[in-house]
This record gives sequence, structure tokens and C-alpha cells, in this order.
Amino acid sequence: MVMIFEKKLEKNDIKHRMRLPSDSNWEELPSAAETLVVRDEDNNTWNFSYSKSGRSCLSGNGWNDFVKSKGLIAGNEISLYKTDDSYTIKIKN
Repeated sequence: MVMIFEKKLEKNDIKHRMRLPSDSNWEELPSAAETLVVRDEDNNTWNFSYSKSGRSCLSGNGWNDFVKSKGLIAGNEISLYKTDDSYTIKIKN
């Protein structure tokens, strides 16, 4: 399992979209915009819109639904990992 990034969430990450940290492991992310299928620690699947133009971000209904479902607030930390061809997201409150 390879860590792509770890981030402490800010208000804008919660309300709008999450910008990926500049020190993310970019080699493990798609080179173009697409949907990232991500599993959480409860093995639920989430579809995040991913864009890689200028500052990359996760957005769309999938990200917003994830934030609401998990009750995320500014200050929570998340980590994104890649294993083979799948992605896993972990939350640290």
C-alpha cells in the first residue's frame, strides 16, 4: 500500500472541494480528469470526481456525500492510499 497524501481538512475542503496537498504522490494518481473509485475503512465505495489541472482536487457529489456521511469537520485528517489499482481513504478524527 502506497500513501498518496495525508491532509488536515480545512473549511473549504468540507464546504466545496478538497485540494490535494502539493506534496502528494502524483505518480499514483491518474494523469487526467476522471472518477476515482475509493473505498473507506467500512468497505463502502465512493466515486470522487478528480481533476488535474493547475491545482488538483476531489470534488463533486461523491466527495460531498462522503463528507456528510462521515460527519467530517475542519481539523479532521484524511489519508489516501493506493493498492494495485484500487484506492482507500482513511479518516483520523
